[in-house]
Amino acid sequence: MRSPRWQKLWRDIWLARGRMTMMVIAIAVSILGVGTVLSAYTILTREITLNYRETNPASATLELDRIDESLLEAVRRRPGIADAEARASLTARVQVGPGQWRPLLLFVIDDFEAMRIATVDSEAGAWPPPTGSMLIERLALQVLEAELGDEVLVKAPSGRERTIAISGRVHDRSLAPAVQERTGYGYITPATLEWLGEPPVLNELKITVSAQPLEAAAIERTARDLAGWLQQQGREVHEILIPPPGQHPHQSQMVALLTLLLVFALMALVLSAILISTIISGLLAQQVRQIGVMKAVGAATRQIAGIYVVMILLIGSVAVALGVPLSVAGGRGFARAVADLLNFTLHSQAIPGWVFLVQGSAGLLVPLLAALGPILRGCRITVREAIADFGVSQEPPPGRVVSSLLGVAHGLDRSLLLALRNTFRRRGRLALTLGLLAVGGAMFMTGLNVRMAWDHMLADGFAARRYDLEIRLSRPEPVKSLVPPLSSLPGVELVEPWGYAPTTPSQPGMIDLVRSYPDGGHGSFTLRGVPSGTGLVQFPLLDGRWLQPGDSRGVVLNQIALAQLPGVTVGDTVTLSVSDHPMEWTVVGIVQEIGSPAAAYVTAEALERAIGLPGHAGSFRLVTADLDPDARADLIRSVEQTLTEANVGVAMVTADSEWRTAVGDHLAILISALLFMAALTAVVGALGLLSTMSTNIAERTREFGVMQAIGGTPKTVVRIVVTEGLLIGLLSWVLALVLSLPASAMVGSLLGNLSFRVPLPLALSAQGVLLWLAVTVVGAAAASALPAWRASQLTIRETLSYV
Repeated sequence: MRSPRWQKLWRDIWLARGRMTMMVIAIAVSILGVGTVLSAYTILTREITLNYRETNPASATLELDRIDESLLEAVRRRPGIADAEARASLTARVQVGPGQWRPLLLFVIDDFEAMRIATVDSEAGAWPPPTGSMLIERLALQVLEAELGDEVLVKAPSGRERTIAISGRVHDRSLAPAVQERTGYGYITPATLEWLGEPPVLNELKITVSAQPLEAAAIERTARDLAGWLQQQGREVHEILIPPPGQHPHQSQMVALLTLLLVFALMALVLSAILISTIISGLLAQQVRQIGVMKAVGAATRQIAGIYVVMILLIGSVAVALGVPLSVAGGRGFARAVADLLNFTLHSQAIPGWVFLVQGSAGLLVPLLAALGPILRGCRITVREAIADFGVSQEPPPGRVVSSLLGVAHGLDRSLLLALRNTFRRRGRLALTLGLLAVGGAMFMTGLNVRMAWDHMLADGFAARRYDLEIRLSRPEPVKSLVPPLSSLPGVELVEPWGYAPTTPSQPGMIDLVRSYPDGGHGSFTLRGVPSGTGLVQFPLLDGRWLQPGDSRGVVLNQIALAQLPGVTVGDTVTLSVSDHPMEWTVVGIVQEIGSPAAAYVTAEALERAIGLPGHAGSFRLVTADLDPDARADLIRSVEQTLTEANVGVAMVTADSEWRTAVGDHLAILISALLFMAALTAVVGALGLLSTMSTNIAERTREFGVMQAIGGTPKTVVRIVVTEGLLIGLLSWVLALVLSLPASAMVGSLLGNLSFRVPLPLALSAQGVLLWLAVTVVGAAAASALPAWRASQLTIRETLSYV
């Protein structure tokens, strides 16, 4: 390491320590981004699958009229059945404040000690729960606004109210987080179910299959075969529920969003590679005469190139040493945050070795590959070309477009004209720099654009729902007896009865099959009866038309329902089961509905005929006055009291604020992570601007001396260079703005289709545009001013002797 070339290596690193530091930071930031996402990805995909499958989720659930022990034993002996258990579930309501109620999904378990399917883990308190008490899922305690040992008032579907003690806390890793669903999860015994005034009947047959347990088609064949056998035994089978095999309710969305973040991180890595190429190009341009001298005294091209290759490897090694530990901490922290959000436990935070191999390779090989081209070009220069280099561009004159622009600008100040010419002198480097800054700025603006598009999508969804409260009843009730008392409540401006009934796509001669999770929300499908002339919804039409009077068999599907009916278009006939009776409907339109599960809209009269209850409604929608939160809470209490006095069972009351919270919480952490990755790309882009301007100034030191020799003042030199930097920054900002539009559309399409089955609208964040403009202007001025001032302070002799 004492040979002259290695001494030159250490001297170059020391003299260019500012640029070396920039390269280290850029690579380390990229390694941090890639490593954080990869580490979180490997931890989360492994742990969410492990958590979900450890509960031994049911392959399928068959809804029967009743289940007894003899039937269970017979089912367990059936071919293809690994195990079977009997359960029940019902949706009750729990009081969380004076007159304030939230949904409470109660799971009825016959024997807590013998649970083998869809198990839950006891964390604290009683196990099993004594009669008259219940266990609560740990996140559901937040929904109930209660603690272990508290007593809460629960209203059963029958309308009976009971005060129930929370006797234990459990962890259910198979369900969507209660906080996001705004629904409580409780676990009770059949004796408690009877104590609540409900029949203590277990009617859900949960099975696991022995052959191909992760294949949906195999599960469906086994479940349908079992259903046929049950019918032969005289049992009533109402429907079959089959969730996606082996997948947590939010697993596919989580994987897709992590993949999106990884793309952002890889873009930051590409930007850092471009930055390395730019810096090395500038360094070699500055050392052209040094290379010529080394060649004149006998150095071979490969020996000179080896100096710069080792330099890049040293820089990459330092960056990897800095970035990898930070990425481990970042990946584990991000994984913990997502695990907490999705309510599963990280048994292990181990990161596979291949992740570190990828980071090491990215930190060493990517910068080396990016710099290899400039290194080889710079080191192949001949002695004559190197000695003749005076820092003046050897490139061809400006092209036609640039020449035309400069010709139009003849009336401008001479220093500005010179800055314009200097900007386009090294067009190859200019293109590289503009690409670096434009991509960095585009990714930064894309992050802010997507956040704005998400907000716009939610705002449009809110605007399409022109009501404040939705009351879903336990069963359809006569409209005439309920509309007048509800309409007379202070603060209520309008009451509309809406039909409501669960439904599912049906196949002739086959038992209804629902592809939903046990929570009933993910994958659910409802049929809604629209009153004539309603103005409470105004969904954007994607195809066809809205319902019209006389549409006795017409149906309008929202985009979520359309996803459950692949290939269906306007004009097609679909068969939907209502109260176990399949009915054919003609699709007349498709609408966009944000924040709602799958829904099919028919006229209220058509739904009343389908369920056989004319003049009845399963839900009511209320428009209220502009009330403060306390007054709105009072109104909801009045609504509850009115329905209770009318002996009407209420399944759910959903306020606009609850709906907004439930929808907004689903991707809050994703939007935050997206903005974090956008900030990383912005850091790399800003470093690129700083590097480019420093390089341009360094290689033109002798040129500045010539300018001073012919009368240029230091102030003129600084003004020219700063103007040049500002021009580059502004050009990159324009390109970034253009590139951000297709990037925002692509990312918005992915997020929108994952969340709502429609792409997010293309939005341009003024905040992002102006913020990146400020970064480029301030960064260009800062990157140019100080080096230019230093160069302008050199004497003519010092600049002309600069090597």
